[in-house]
Order: sequence, then structure tokens, then C-alpha cells
Amino acid sequence: MCMAQVLTAHLLPPRQALGSLCSPWAAPRVGPLPPAPAMVRISKPKTFQAYLDDCHRRYSCAHCRAHLANHDDLISKSFQGSQGRAYLFNSVVNVGCGPAEERVLLTGLHAVADIHCENCKTTLGWKYEQAFESSQKYKEGKYIIELNHMIKDNGWD
Repeated sequence: MCMAQVLTAHLLPPRQALGSLCSPWAAPRVGPLPPAPAMVRISKPKTFQAYLDDCHRRYSCAHCRAHLANHDDLISKSFQGSQGRAYLFNSVVNVGCGPAEERVLLTGLHAVADIHCENCKTTLGWKYEQAFESSQKYKEGKYIIELNHMIKDNGWD
């Protein structure tokens, strides 16, 4: 070890105390980080943000099986999505929302935001942000999930 390395090893953090201070041709020290201490556990992150209760019938994403909604939150089965039949839910989990935009749907003008599975990013349907006709106000804050993007899970016989 040259004198510059000895002097800089105490002044600089280990990644910066490089051999290049002694010679202009020396390559910087690059390599894998040292292993984590035994008391630190590196674990795989949770697949889903929320898990629904096992004792209830539920709906899950057809693509990744992330939980989406309890059967108790189902409001109606008589909705039409952009790709076929859809269900209206009071609340959902593991779902992200895009920006709201105005769309003319079968029941009139609505402000809706596309929703996607937080796990696999598949677009599932939309959330009703605002209904402009008084007869459609009950939909505000509710969620449409298309049948081809969900499966029945747990307790369906």
C-alpha cells in the first residue's frame, strides 16, 4: 500500500479510498458490497397490499390472484364494461386509480378514472368520480370491474 492510500483510508469512506490516488493508471476498486450482517433479514416484499378475510367469498384478479373485493361489497351484476359484462362494487382493495376524465357511457356523461391491479398493472375497469345526472349519483365513488379480469375465490361452491 502506498503512502497516499494509508493517508486517505482514514479520511475518506471505504468506497472513496481508492488506489487511483497512487497511480493514474490504477482502476477504482469496484466489486460487490459486503454481505449484510446476520441480524438483518432480506425478505421478499408482500405480493398484495391488502388481504381480504378468508371466511368471506371474494373476487380476485384473474391474472395474478390479488384480492380485489368481498362479495358483501357487490352492489350490482347488471353493468356493461368496455369488453363485456361487469360488476359494480362499493369498495375494492389492491387497486390503483388513473386520472379522472369525462366519458359518455350508456347511462350518460360521467367523470371516471380507470382502475388497475396494483400487483400486475392490468386495467380492470373504472371508478365513478362524478355523475352529472341526478339519477346516476348513486354510482359516485363506486367501482366497475369487468368479469373477464376477475375470478371468484374462496368459499364458492
